[in-house]
Amino acid sequence: MEVTNKFLDLMILSQNKRVNIMFRKIYDFPTNYATHDIYPYPAKFIPHVVRFFLENYTLPGEKVFDPFAGSGTVAIESSIVGRNWIVYDLNPLVEILVKAATWNEEFPDLKVDFNYPKTFIPDWKNLYYWHPKEFVEILSRLWGYYHDNPNPLLAIVLMKITKYFSYAELEFYKLMKTKVSIRRVQELLSQNYDKLVRKMLEKETEKLIKKINEYRRLINLDKKVKGDVKGGIDILSVDMPYVDAVITSPPYLQAQEYIRTFKIELHWLGYSDKQIREFERKEIPYNKVEKVKVNSELYDKYLEIVKSFNNEQLIEIYENYFSSLAKLLERIKAKKIGLFIGPVRIRNVRIPIDDILREHLESLGWIWEKIYIDTIVSRRRKNVGFNPETGLQDERLSEEHLIIIRK
Repeated sequence: MEVTNKFLDLMILSQNKRVNIMFRKIYDFPTNYATHDIYPYPAKFIPHVVRFFLENYTLPGEKVFDPFAGSGTVAIESSIVGRNWIVYDLNPLVEILVKAATWNEEFPDLKVDFNYPKTFIPDWKNLYYWHPKEFVEILSRLWGYYHDNPNPLLAIVLMKITKYFSYAELEFYKLMKTKVSIRRVQELLSQNYDKLVRKMLEKETEKLIKKINEYRRLINLDKKVKGDVKGGIDILSVDMPYVDAVITSPPYLQAQEYIRTFKIELHWLGYSDKQIREFERKEIPYNKVEKVKVNSELYDKYLEIVKSFNNEQLIEIYENYFSSLAKLLERIKAKKIGLFIGPVRIRNVRIPIDDILREHLESLGWIWEKIYIDTIVSRRRKNVGFNPETGLQDERLSEEHLIIIRK
């Protein structure tokens, strides 16, 4: 109970700067409106939070930055409300997602030549573990056509087809092969799968165009915002852009590896095993970084608790995580920061990530303005029940926090 009481005491002492809120009730739009959710992505930054930050802490025409862009929520919302944007992510897939989601030009011809003479076979040793050879024969021609005629919209459609015609489980973001997914492939193999691929291509193209048209109706086509997206970026080793504000949702402690989640897509896009391993080695908190001083009493207290578990891997994850974020925050070139994150667990202990980062930023001269406490009301994917790594019940977050910091 000691840890819980300390956490509650902290809440009581800082209550005047903490506001309970439900972002989904402030704005009357679903999380998947416009081009949000054009491709499945885990732990997505909900647009309501970004919209709230942009409308309350930035002005039209200002420039915002998201160093952990994920599926591109900040780029989409910034375009809709008239803010310029820069978004980076370690996952190179972000470039396709963001370019497709912020498409404001005429639609290209998304027809594919199923008899294209040039094929593309991924440089992937596990190719036939995830795809039966019958599907590879079709997919290799589709992707052969794509690599000669690259377009982010076509990539979105082909990625959906490729994932569906694989052994990957579709109900979980994490890449896994299950009895359910094996049965799906067996059923597909028993049908006219060539015809099914053609139908899916047509259907997914129509769905994508509909989403983009919805987005285009919400933006000012005559007054385009300026946007820049960069994928494959190790945020700890590149220069930070000068911007008016940073709004981001950093990775969580012990978060699933996002690169591994998208191995199928990345291989078909042309990335090799070696390149993907390089990206995986840079993922927070599994990266190897030089330890930096985290100026937070809470950090030190919870580090001692984590050490009491006598698990070197957990200690390394904890230290890598906060060292990485501290190093990043010290290099930010902006006047305002919005961090959206929640108190995740290590074993049975909730770690107050937002308050640890707040204390560190305050030591650097930043001023803590407010923390908005948002209740999580829904999740799309199935609950796994128990964490396979620890054997403990998979208790999901009930709330997340938007912390506002100013210079």
